[in-house]
Amino acid sequence: MNKDPLKTGDLSLTVNYPIQWNRDICTCTVYSGEGSILMKKRVKLKVRDCQVEVEEGVDSVQLPFKTTGDLPGDTKVEWRRIEPKTLMTVHIYQNGSDQSEEQNQDYRDRTKMNEDLLKTGDLSLTLKHPTERDSGRYRCGAYRRESNIWREKTVLLRVKGEFKSGIKEGRSSSADATHLIADQSV
Repeated sequence: MNKDPLKTGDLSLTVNYPIQWNRDICTCTVYSGEGSILMKKRVKLKVRDCQVEVEEGVDSVQLPFKTTGDLPGDTKVEWRRIEPKTLMTVHIYQNGSDQSEEQNQDYRDRTKMNEDLLKTGDLSLTLKHPTERDSGRYRCGAYRRESNIWREKTVLLRVKGEFKSGIKEGRSSSADATHLIADQSV
């Protein structure tokens, strides 16, 4: 909160590093010295997922996540795919290096994180050669076991593919389909 909120009348609350768990209704209540409610305000907090969209066939795509720098050296960073299938481990960084043996086979040799990521706070993940199968919701968490410091971000990745006919997904209309049917019947 800002300094001297009662003097300024600004009772705003800033939530640093909001995560999905912060989605809720927050209530600010001002009480008198005797305990009576003077004012009450309810606010619904929504945390939106970051969305990234690319065409199939690109060399790579970046799932962005930037937070504060100078994270402690024992911070563990985990990228996981949480939808549409069961939970998959995409990339783990711990003890100063990538832990490729913990990755799901589908992502092995296809992911990369920046150097000095704990120092810079850039926890973004680069996924090489994305395909339609990679489309889904990804979550990155950074934490320390003993102090439970959490940073979290969810990224929705959509990789748009091509049909075998060469018509790109999402580009045809019902008028196009009608025209194709008419051409086929002639």
